[in-house]
Amino acid sequence: MTSTLLTAANTYTDQELLDGIRRRDNAVLSAVYQVFRPRVLALIRNLGGTEHEALDILQEAIVAVFINVQKQEFAFTNGFNAYFHGICQNLWLKKFRDKSRQTHIGSDALDALKMAADVQADGEYAERQAFFMKKFKSLAEGCRELLRLSVIEEKKPEEIVEQLGLGSLNYFYKRKSTCKDKLEALVRTDPNFDQY
Repeated sequence: MTSTLLTAANTYTDQELLDGIRRRDNAVLSAVYQVFRPRVLALIRNLGGTEHEALDILQEAIVAVFINVQKQEFAFTNGFNAYFHGICQNLWLKKFRDKSRQTHIGSDALDALKMAADVQADGEYAERQAFFMKKFKSLAEGCRELLRLSVIEEKKPEEIVEQLGLGSLNYFYKRKSTCKDKLEALVRTDPNFDQY
């Protein structure tokens, strides 16, 4: 799948972007920065981060792409936009996970669940995604459905109450909190938790 990255002055194909990053071409690096800066800012802010953290993630993602494209076996299938977005998500999840260990993992688990429905970026991200999805699948069916509708599909609470026949918004919020806590407990108690 080929996509293009549009900037004010240039249009680059996926291959041109990869080659330019591999060569450290300033025009290509500038174009990636120009296009992805607002996207990464929005992504990280939506996931609870600051502008400073978002700019760090953007820089780290460009370095990660540079390292990855040096490998002979490097390939991606979803286009550069999806690939770069996935790397940014992966880097933020890692940073957020480290912060969450000091505070609270529940939001991390739900963010990872949401990301699991998005693009696949690299092997480490895929492993983390599989870990959270395994824990998610071990929840009772009612919890899985409620979290799927509210976190992955981002349906409005009123729609979910009606669709699942929950009776009231208060019950929905109580049930969602209970399900999130169960997911958190499954994640935290797994002996492999520290690897993710």
